[in-house]
Amino acid sequence: MINLLEMILMGVVATLIMDILAILLTKMRIIRPPVGAEVVGRWALYTLRGKFIHDDIYKTPALTNEKSAALLSHYLIGIVLAGIYLILEWKVPAVREQRWMTLVFGVATVLLPWLWLYPSIGLGFLASKTSRKSPYIVTSLVNHTDFGLGLLVWVVFFRRFLV
Repeated sequence: MINLLEMILMGVVATLIMDILAILLTKMRIIRPPVGAEVVGRWALYTLRGKFIHDDIYKTPALTNEKSAALLSHYLIGIVLAGIYLILEWKVPAVREQRWMTLVFGVATVLLPWLWLYPSIGLGFLASKTSRKSPYIVTSLVNHTDFGLGLLVWVVFFRRFLV
């Protein structure tokens, strides 16, 4: 069985590491954040209202507290993903025995923005409706790899002390 406290802490740590690295890599101009917090927050808030698909989220009316909703939804998604990883770790011996599987899992989570977020905000699968697909694809891949790195940091360094 998975430990709820570990799921929460692991998800927060992994998401925080992802965010810190995103800030650093953006400042170094290695990546650029293609989707702003207000867009993610707008998407999350409209999802709660039952609107799941937008032709163009940038033309969808803004809502109050978009940045707060973005932060909350971002960390909740990280916690849920950590829980999924912990279930895999619990059920699949290869995942449990190989710490580097955290990185594989993190990379696999890039399918969420590519196949779910981008299409639902009007950008298309793999941001195919944008004129510049590459920044969306690369930034997401780097960020989700960093999420996997955050999971690895949890497993290697924090797990033994906090859980």
